[in-house]
Amino acid sequence: MQKTFKIRYFLVDEHAVSEEFTTLPALSIVMIGFALFFVLLAQTYTAYEERMDRLQNYQTADGIANILTNPDCYFIREGGLIDVPILQSDTGSLQILCEQYQRSGVIFLLRLQWNNLTQDFPEALSIAPMNRVAVSKDVGIYLNEARTVPGTLTIVLWKDS
Repeated sequence: MQKTFKIRYFLVDEHAVSEEFTTLPALSIVMIGFALFFVLLAQTYTAYEERMDRLQNYQTADGIANILTNPDCYFIREGGLIDVPILQSDTGSLQILCEQYQRSGVIFLLRLQWNNLTQDFPEALSIAPMNRVAVSKDVGIYLNEARTVPGTLTIVLWKDS
């Protein structure tokens, strides 16, 4: 005696109950998850670009500070002292350097600080940009024949928007 098997095809089975509206909440949660993932990915990329730009600004400011503290610079005296009287009387060379960087969209100023005094070269601008970076170095400042004091040279840099 032979047994017969009845094969049931689940694709053509019409005895199931269809609930179309139970998949909508699950589908909406999945779509919200994808949207949040892409927003997070875009935010990460934007933050990375901003930090890389800021790092590049710090490197540019450090390069300018190295140029200006080089012994061959016109206002550096023997021993690496910054000659403030020369810097105050002749800012032409510093102005030329500022203009060269300004052509590429980078604006900077040199700030000297000593004994609670602060002096900016070239003159400080009236606007205060939001995204500035500053690099400082401790230096000796030559004020006159009788007076040399410790101070800080700071390069404040920002991008021209």
